Amino acid sequence: MKYSVCVDLLYLELTAHGPVFADTEKILAGMELVKKTGFDCVEFWDWADKDVEKLLARQKTLGLNVTSICAKDRGPITDAANHEKALAGLKETIEVAGRFGCSKIIVTASPVPGISRAESHKNIVKSLKEQAKLAEQENVTLLLEPICFPVPEFFTDSAEPFSVIDEVGSPNLKLLYDIFHYQLMEGNIANTLKNHLDKIGHIHIAAAPDRTEINDGELNYSYLLGLLQKLGYDGYVTLEYMPTMEKEESLLACKAVLI
Repeated sequence: MKYSVCVDLLYLELTAHGPVFADTEKILAGMELVKKTGFDCVEFWDWADKDVEKLLARQKTLGLNVTSICAKDRGPITDAANHEKALAGLKETIEVAGRFGCSKIIVTASPVPGISRAESHKNIVKSLKEQAKLAEQENVTLLLEPICFPVPEFFTDSAEPFSVIDEVGSPNLKLLYDIFHYQLMEGNIANTLKNHLDKIGHIHIAAAPDRTEINDGELNYSYLLGLLQKLGYDGYVTLEYMPTMEKEESLLACKAVLI
């Protein structure tokens, strides 16, 4: 089992005017902090609005692995009119991911008003079949991530995305199981891990219910990480949380929980 840190959420600012997302300079600072606190793997979300050349240079200087990035123009694949754009965005992302040495790309499915749930499900499967075919050709893994905060996505449980993965039928499509999100959506974390680990390709962690350091909250991460180890999970577990203390102190507090 390997550990990574998502930089974006470390530097997300919640203001009275809405969230302020990390820019290139904050991602660079986060990469430095990740290395300083003893981690060698990092993640960030969107790349298209960042200075990719600067990020690549800093990655090389620090010797960091990039474990996942988000696909450009992901999301509203519940509408078939968006499938071509999503596929084109994935093609661009695969090229950028290759430069980072990254083989995992996050995709999502967001609802579109006026399209029924049944039609949306059908469209998601159709789009992901196209995307998975490309992923197979390029030897990358797509990570389908259902989220519930701050904006609810299409999926509201784990059963439906697992069903979509079965319907797509590609070894290059897995679920990104975000334990924080799923604790809020449905709970039953341990049993889901036990019963569906073969369909899970990546894991995000944060305390629930407030998405803070994993040494606090209602989840027992010592137990859950130990369970993953017993189950033989050999993928990445990524800290994706909002710090409540100075960032270096916060990361070290989380690191003390990791096994």
